[in-house]
Amino acid sequence: MRNAALIGVFLLAGCGFSETDRQRERADNATNPANQPQNARGYSVVSKGSRFAATTAEEGRAAEVGREILEAGGNATDAAVAMYFALSVTLPSAASLGASGACVVHNDKTKQAEAFVFPPVAAPGAVKGTPFSVPTGVRAITLMHVRHGQLRWEQTVSPAERLARFGFQVSRALARDLQAGGALLGADAEARRIFGNVSEGSLLTQPELAVVLGGIRQRGGAEFFQGALARTFSEQVSQAGGSLPVDTLRTVVPIASAPMSVSHYRSRIYVAPSPAAGSSVLAGWNGQQAAGGTVVDSGGFAGFAAVDSKGGAAACAVSMGQLFGARVVVPGSGIMLGSPSPEAASVSPMIIANPGNGEFTFAGAGGGGPTAAQAVGYVAREVIDNGRNLATVLANRRAQGGFVNAIVCPSGLRGSPEACRTGADPAGAGLSTIAQ
Repeated sequence: MRNAALIGVFLLAGCGFSETDRQRERADNATNPANQPQNARGYSVVSKGSRFAATTAEEGRAAEVGREILEAGGNATDAAVAMYFALSVTLPSAASLGASGACVVHNDKTKQAEAFVFPPVAAPGAVKGTPFSVPTGVRAITLMHVRHGQLRWEQTVSPAERLARFGFQVSRALARDLQAGGALLGADAEARRIFGNVSEGSLLTQPELAVVLGGIRQRGGAEFFQGALARTFSEQVSQAGGSLPVDTLRTVVPIASAPMSVSHYRSRIYVAPSPAAGSSVLAGWNGQQAAGGTVVDSGGFAGFAAVDSKGGAAACAVSMGQLFGARVVVPGSGIMLGSPSPEAASVSPMIIANPGNGEFTFAGAGGGGPTAAQAVGYVAREVIDNGRNLATVLANRRAQGGFVNAIVCPSGLRGSPEACRTGADPAGAGLSTIAQ
């Protein structure tokens, strides 16, 4: 009875709508995912101006959500938070709430950078013999928003909740991953139920995930690791045959610290510290091409970044450990669990900024596999040190070692905003946008 009552409480988050309300919400969700007022909505055509703010992500809908958060007055951290939650809906093959990862934030006010690392930690009990990671991303993203965000928390989570509740057209990015790894989900009935008949352009709704996101929106990120939602999720994992005690959700914490950094003239290069793969990014920066061939799907890895017009920047790289992670969706939650594979920690974004004046130069993150971090460093070197055009560098790489999504201002965002560019790897299926 207690479980039923708890579930009923969460289901109330999606109730109270008439059919007319739902039709209106679906239309708004399709055209205005950030839920902005009419006079503040963006335009479908990107134009160039004297100010610059941008997003880039592994999946297009998430990039659009980030852009609209910037247009609503949010900063780069707000946009990255919104993209994190949006990707959990639109690209769960690489970025579900069960993913591990790392983020780096450059705060234009303090002129300092901070890293948030949520490495893969195996849960106490496997689900039907399949090990999975303790979900700590929501906790890391919550802390990141508390320290560096400026919009209300609800504004950053609600676009993802709406995408899950009212649906979205499946993007090429998710369709590509399903084509590559959909058969791997065959052993899990819940995954088959949600994704079994999905193809590019079809409408995908995830009502159970919408309830989880609604709880996070209403009661804060702490709800997911120590509130009633945490208790419900722990019980749902137990019912699925695994073990994830609430104490584990509460005690496995992300790492918030100064990033690993090296000097670059008057600027500094910021990457995620160990156990994340910041050292791989620096290897790429030092001229080492990423190993491996051309990637053709996310491989369970995704990157996204945002820059605001004041020079703030945030970039994240997340990983499910492998395509679709543990390949298990926890019944009643809609959450795809991540895999604590050895490669899962091989992620790191990269930001270049000047700690003296707060000026921003580069932000990027990669997907497609565990070598994407090194590919990001190599692209940054080609664009910043060798003065090459971002679009040309991305096109010529042909996704060797991973997809790279980046935002660059070679002469500084404040100094020469007209020279700033944003790019999503053309070999991938992501999107880069410029905010109005």
